[in-house]
Amino acid sequence: MNLPAQDSHSTPETTPTVLVVEDEPAIREVVADLLQNEGYAVRQASDGLQAIDELEVDDVDLVLSDVRMPRLDGPSLARRLRRHGYAVPVVLMSAVDCEVDLPGVRFLPKPFDPDHLLHVVGSALRANR
Repeated sequence: MNLPAQDSHSTPETTPTVLVVEDEPAIREVVADLLQNEGYAVRQASDGLQAIDELEVDDVDLVLSDVRMPRLDGPSLARRLRRHGYAVPVVLMSAVDCEVDLPGVRFLPKPFDPDHLLHVVGSALRANR
């Protein structure tokens, strides 16, 4: 894994890019559509390993990941990103409580209100600037 150690690649003039990592296609699409409708650029992955593949292609400004997924779950993805020096903010979503004590990692409980999801995403992006 050869990830770049960058905080963010967006500037005030560019659209922030969010990588949505979710193994349930219907949930992934709903979240992606919500973010796109708010003006975010969105990329998608179905699990943590596919997310790493996406991140090796290009940077993103935020990773929004489910906690429980096959192959590589959300907390393991966040730990791997930090271990390799990748400082992108991560928001973990789950219906079960999840504690990950890593810098730049937040938790969003499911089910979530769309406005709350947008608030958490915006807050995480602002905190990373």
